Amino acid sequence: MSLKILARSGAVAATALMAALAVVTTASAQSSIRVGQTINGTLSASDPVMEADGSNYDCYILSTRAGQSYTIDLDSDDFDTFIGLGAGRACQPPISDSNDDRDDGSTNSRLTFTSAGGDYFILANSYQAGERGAYRLSVTERPTSRAPGSASVSSSRFTRPTNPQQRSDFDTLCAGVAVVGLLMLMEQDLSDDDLMRYLEQNYELTLSARASGAAIGKTEAEVDDEIASYGAALMTSDELMRDYPPIATRQGCLDASGR
Repeated sequence: MSLKILARSGAVAATALMAALAVVTTASAQSSIRVGQTINGTLSASDPVMEADGSNYDCYILSTRAGQSYTIDLDSDDFDTFIGLGAGRACQPPISDSNDDRDDGSTNSRLTFTSAGGDYFILANSYQAGERGAYRLSVTERPTSRAPGSASVSSSRFTRPTNPQQRSDFDTLCAGVAVVGLLMLMEQDLSDDDLMRYLEQNYELTLSARASGAAIGKTEAEVDDEIASYGAALMTSDELMRDYPPIATRQGCLDASGR
């Protein structure tokens, strides 16, 4: 396996586990946003600022359902947008995910994530300090399926759906769970051959998710964001970790894919 493949295999885990920004919460006003709602807002010099770079942001609270996927869009004709996302209502670190530019050549932002349940805060932010102006923020639900398998995943083989949408959901879930499963496997005393085999398996699951996502119109970046969100949701939920043990679920996904 080439270094490029290894790097791409590790990118999803890095996205899920290392996306964090420091935020100053002084005078941080919170507003609510609902699924299906579009908010027309304005970033101004009086808005709270990011500690990391001094850029302004507005904070919105989204109520979510566990296991449901959501897509956040932040558009502006006035500045380069940036989305930050975190669990809870505090509008402060840790931020679990972020996005700068979506994959359409624009400077607008799109972030897809799968909820672990409860409230999430959304930071409507500019890419750098001094960028301000009008923006549009919207949240939509994405069709999703339950995480593959059940509480007894270790004793069952999975069936990969034939319906294109369901197959995409299944493959993306599998790739996200596989990231967490791989991290747990790497805590064991692995041989170099075993480590290489596990990395190759994860990369193949990621390729499957990208291919089935492309079949229903998703971009590679959108699929990778969803994979990262699934992995992050699993790692931050004790209930999901119990219901879908990552190593056993990962193996079930590999079996279903014929790997």
